Amino acid sequence: MSRAQLTSTVEQNSAGAAAPVVAGKNLAINGLQEIWQRGTSFSGAGVYTSDRWYSGTANTTYAQETSVVPTGIRYAMKMTTSTTGVAPTIWQAVETANAIQFAGQTVTLSFYARSTDAVAALIRLDYSTTSDTAVTGSYTSIGASTPATTSTGYTRVSAQFAVPSNALTLRLIIGAGANLSNGGSFYITGIQLEAGSVATPFSRTGGTLQGELALCQRYYVRFGADGNAYAPMAVGLMKSTTNAEVLKPLPVRMRTAPSAAISGNFYISLGTTSSNASALSIYSSTTDMIDLQFTTGTLVAGSAVSVFTNNSTASYIEVSAEL
Repeated sequence: MSRAQLTSTVEQNSAGAAAPVVAGKNLAINGLQEIWQRGTSFSGAGVYTSDRWYSGTANTTYAQETSVVPTGIRYAMKMTTSTTGVAPTIWQAVETANAIQFAGQTVTLSFYARSTDAVAALIRLDYSTTSDTAVTGSYTSIGASTPATTSTGYTRVSAQFAVPSNALTLRLIIGAGANLSNGGSFYITGIQLEAGSVATPFSRTGGTLQGELALCQRYYVRFGADGNAYAPMAVGLMKSTTNAEVLKPLPVRMRTAPSAAISGNFYISLGTTSSNASALSIYSSTTDMIDLQFTTGTLVAGSAVSVFTNNSTASYIEVSAEL
């Protein structure tokens, strides 16, 4: 059968050709919960959990799930309550460069959901008429739906929304559509936001796992020790006897010039001499590079130096351009 014949048959049987499993149709980055640069367990509202997904509810633990997952999918988001009266949610803001293509169109938001309490799922889409509105910024709801889930397996739930023609930023809010019991859990994976009125087969936004990682790193990058207590992190120059300047290339071009912070212990190495590093600041940054300044003990000005983690497997440098 030719491709034209196959397409014609699909259109006749389903009232329209199903979108192929290709990169680009899905605007929900990290929909399979594969990228967790910040860690794999978080508590409370107001923090990023898996990459691009912001916790929307207090008294909830957000964690990577590897056992209770749909067939053919490796990870899920598990949201577990620590009290009664909680309906946990996760949020994602879609920046204007991506969201604007859906202005004035019908879109479908879908995901796989499961609940220990078999409560309904919440599927909500908001919009802002301001470019690149922060995930916690001012939005107007387009609508919400609460389709049923089960406690015995995953259900693929979906809802359709008419995006206003003046929408510049979109926000997804998904999770439990009703309160869970104390200790109840709600699971989500396979999240997809696409044009059209049908939930088509899931596709990673970036097409591949590496493509998805690059999309996540447009917003956040963590340079970690990866279990090495004395991990090499960067190279630089002593601008003075107590100030080291380090140029750190970024793995992908970020959304905007980022902010940066350090966590844990670092040291500056100059040959056989070393000094603890502290007081990280950004001297300047672009979307491709950050210029970091470390305060050190006395070392030789003008010398080339290296930056290492200092007997710590948990130390890291983080760079953020999140919405």
